[in-house]
Amino acid sequence: MSLEKNIIALTKRAIKDFGMIQGEEKVIIWVSWGKDSMILGYILSELKKQRKEKFELYGVYIFKEFLINCDIQFEEKRKYYEEVLKIPLEKINLKLPKDSKLNDGLGQSCQRCAYARRIALMKTANKIGATKICLGHHMDDIVTTSFMNMTQGRKLKIMPPINKMECWDFTFIRPLSYVREKDIQTLCNQKNIPFSPCSCPIGETTMRNKIKKQLWDFETKIPWLIENSFWALVKDFQEKYKDKEYIVK
Repeated sequence: MSLEKNIIALTKRAIKDFGMIQGEEKVIIWVSWGKDSMILGYILSELKKQRKEKFELYGVYIFKEFLINCDIQFEEKRKYYEEVLKIPLEKINLKLPKDSKLNDGLGQSCQRCAYARRIALMKTANKIGATKICLGHHMDDIVTTSFMNMTQGRKLKIMPPINKMECWDFTFIRPLSYVREKDIQTLCNQKNIPFSPCSCPIGETTMRNKIKKQLWDFETKIPWLIENSFWALVKDFQEKYKDKEYIVK
């Protein structure tokens, strides 16, 4: 099986296992221009061709002027989404209150940045009537975040493949949950999919990035470390929410 077919199969399996996309739903893809969200758009556009029920896809790009200029080759990537993948793309300029800590270089953090983006995504989903918001997190991201929660937050908490919001009528989903980051990188190169590497000024110094690199190093000594850790976490997650909606606080 080719790498592309394998990633498509793994994505279909994750969607089926967690009921991520059902029927004729409106689905938002958060597009960051990174390899993960670009592959996510490509894979979902391919799956849409195969499925009988025709869900609608919408790309949403959030311009974060307060942190970095992410509009690197914006037009190239917009054309790829709209003309090649046939997914309409909306650009949102994320505006923050003047007293937001994100406006201060010292107050910048992944958590605050992610929170601001999620609010913008939820407002957009509510505006267009979308029921699902797709994020490009993959297996490595899920295991890294889960380890970070244990070692830094002192709690057993997985980054869930699916997270139904309590107060909103939509759900965050991660269709690439079963896919490794290295395979995403390889497929991007094989398909010449345009993407921009992370240019966040604090990206290399975050605890998340440090833990991910340590896990990759450990995996050279302990084969299947990330895969086995992932399936252990997912099994616990599924058992915890068995016969219930995947509502995660």
